[in-house]
Amino acid sequence: MNKKALVVVTGAKFTKAKRLFTGGQQVKYFELENGTYKMNAGSGSVYALHDEYELLVHGYKQEDGERLTELGLLSPDRYHVFNLLDKEAVRTFVQEIARLKSELGLPVHIVHYGAASETKVELPYGSLRHSIWEAPGGALRDLVSNNCETLLNLMQEMKRQSIFKDQSVTKVVAISAVAAVRSLAKLSLDCVQKGAGHSLLRTMALELTPENIYVTEIMPGSTDGGYYDNDNTLEVSLEHSKNIGYEYDYSTKPVFTAEQIGDAVQYVMNARCNVRELILIPYGQYPHLGA
Repeated sequence: MNKKALVVVTGAKFTKAKRLFTGGQQVKYFELENGTYKMNAGSGSVYALHDEYELLVHGYKQEDGERLTELGLLSPDRYHVFNLLDKEAVRTFVQEIARLKSELGLPVHIVHYGAASETKVELPYGSLRHSIWEAPGGALRDLVSNNCETLLNLMQEMKRQSIFKDQSVTKVVAISAVAAVRSLAKLSLDCVQKGAGHSLLRTMALELTPENIYVTEIMPGSTDGGYYDNDNTLEVSLEHSKNIGYEYDYSTKPVFTAEQIGDAVQYVMNARCNVRELILIPYGQYPHLGA
């Protein structure tokens, strides 16, 4: 099968499951060599795209690339481990993008999933969900940087190396979350990191469309990529739901897994138009999208 394009996917990751949602939710878990694993949105994108597209994938740990290979989704030479905040490492990675673009004769598109929710600052209960009085403000530097600076570093280096120059259409798909556009109590850290990315992407869309670079933001709802394995995170999530009239418990909380985010990425890649934004939530999750 001839592949349609080379897609650069960032932030692919797996998390070993501590909690499984088995109350009828639409979820997909993976039994791998040493346990049950969940995909994040980056890996879900690889899962959805691997049949139709050539892929070059970024991650932060070698074992995540090994899991993609174990599942038959990616050859080991197409997985690169480095920090997107390291500009020299980004430059080397983009050189590989340029080499593959020339070798394959294909246009290049981007699927970006920053190191969402990752910070070096110690979080109470290991969770992002806290009241204003508990939320560690120092974490915001990491959270915003991992969502925004990572994408800027990659795209600016791709521009310097003329990756986009001869392409009639370049698609940039950034995966954030519904938290980008709706606020909830005790969710300030998450809303800020996603909201900053949302504003950046809206600005990028306006600036880059004249250069035939088309920006899409995908905003998923409750995704079981390991986020809700944290007891505090799950408890606050159930509290949010109850406060707006949706009384779930652990067994009934609506979640989906990242292959559904991958399906949305695949739709955007295959669409013959500029898809600006997509919001997707599991069946039954409260459809709260802000005031």
